[in-house]
Amino acid sequence: MTQPYPDTFTAAPPTKRELALLAGVVAAAALLRFATLDLQSFDHDEAVTAGRVLVPDLFHTLKHVADGERSPPLYYLLAWLWSRVFGTGEVGLRSLSALIGTLTVPAAWLAGRQLASPRVGLWTASFVALNPYLIWYSQEARSYALMVLFLTLGLAFFARSLTDGDTSSLSLWALTSALAVCSHYFAAFLVAPQAIWLLWTLKRSRRHVLVRVSAVAVIGLFLVPLAINQEGTGRRNGFTDIPLASRVAELPVKFMAGEQPDPLAGTAAVDAVQIGAATAGGVLFVCALVLLYKRGSPYEKSRAFLASFVAACALVLPTLLALAGIDFLNPRNLLGGLVPLLVLGASGFAARRTGWLGAGCATAACLLFLAVDVAVLESAQMHRPDWRAAANAIGATHHTRIIVTNANGDTALDYYLPARTYRPSRFPRPVRTRQIDALATNYKVTPPPGFRLVSRQSVPPLFILDRFVAPHSRAIRLSTLAGHSVLTERSEILVQKPSR
Repeated sequence: MTQPYPDTFTAAPPTKRELALLAGVVAAAALLRFATLDLQSFDHDEAVTAGRVLVPDLFHTLKHVADGERSPPLYYLLAWLWSRVFGTGEVGLRSLSALIGTLTVPAAWLAGRQLASPRVGLWTASFVALNPYLIWYSQEARSYALMVLFLTLGLAFFARSLTDGDTSSLSLWALTSALAVCSHYFAAFLVAPQAIWLLWTLKRSRRHVLVRVSAVAVIGLFLVPLAINQEGTGRRNGFTDIPLASRVAELPVKFMAGEQPDPLAGTAAVDAVQIGAATAGGVLFVCALVLLYKRGSPYEKSRAFLASFVAACALVLPTLLALAGIDFLNPRNLLGGLVPLLVLGASGFAARRTGWLGAGCATAACLLFLAVDVAVLESAQMHRPDWRAAANAIGATHHTRIIVTNANGDTALDYYLPARTYRPSRFPRPVRTRQIDALATNYKVTPPPGFRLVSRQSVPPLFILDRFVAPHSRAIRLSTLAGHSVLTERSEILVQKPSR
């Protein structure tokens, strides 16, 4: 007679061989995350973390999170402590996310093992170790990797609670779920469905479940005023300029091929990598579902359903809210749903009766991820915008000059040069200069009145630097350079003073 949840192999201690294989997977994950931390420059959001949020005073760091961020404070508290030891450079600051991303691999092994079997655990760990999207955010100085770690641990304890109903498993689920919500608001889309499932399923332990679910809910409610205050700061959600259908369609591409560039926005070779990875990944995922349906036992199917339920809630609920007008659907915000999807794929490949066919498909998935990882390593177009190279091209100055850049460049250039972003309160008077630099992503740049183009420089893979000079120093009202008066794209203005 098939049992709905309990099964002896999920509770069996891991063998030496299993632990040795896991250690190899974790080592590979660490290599992929730590070896290239300084390959790419900070992007806009990371520069905000390094240059604006992590100031020496912890009180002001938390105040900036409350007034200028869109995430709960847990990551920034950890990053502030981390930066006191390792600094705020690319390697020092990103190493925290790399460590968190590496720890997610054994957490994924535990989740797959608790949901299904040791084989599912090892294949899940392998997929998490090699997945390009998870590697990307394991090298990002933001809160996404931390959310994924706690959600993955929460998934493991969720599965264990359903298996043994033990109060310690429920308590660990509540703890990791609360930490996930304190890392990123979108964790709620995975935590809430698990809470409902636990309440519905564990009828004999409902009082214990209710206490722990209530504790997580209280912590979530404490964060509501912070979220309202952060949303009320007036910052625009730039991703809403992209149609919702396009953002949803981007998901399989990003989940399989990483964050950059936008789909079909790169060279023919990069487009081929993205389309090929998404297509091949889709085919392999369908194969996993077919294998699970054809050869999975009732127990394996029931456990895989848990992973599919959590993944579906993580992806569908934010989409429904966006359709209802509450639109915060950015693909990276849905990153928490990727690990349950990988568990689901591993459940199909590693079902007991799939044999070499399942193992071959799982190996093909690992090789596909690895091929994309190599492509990301080799292609500058699949990197973050190179603001470090742009700042080096602009260089130091012996006199005051004005820089016009696209909308995401102000914080990064401020960090690398440095330079100060224009705000009316900062520069109420005109600024005198005889040089204006324009950093654009296309050649459509309008010379500022009274200035002539003296040089044009390509800054691969994305930028073009135009330098304009006037015969004599001129008083420039910075507001006249904003909008589309110089660049055809939305722009920001910076003022660079001479280096001391």
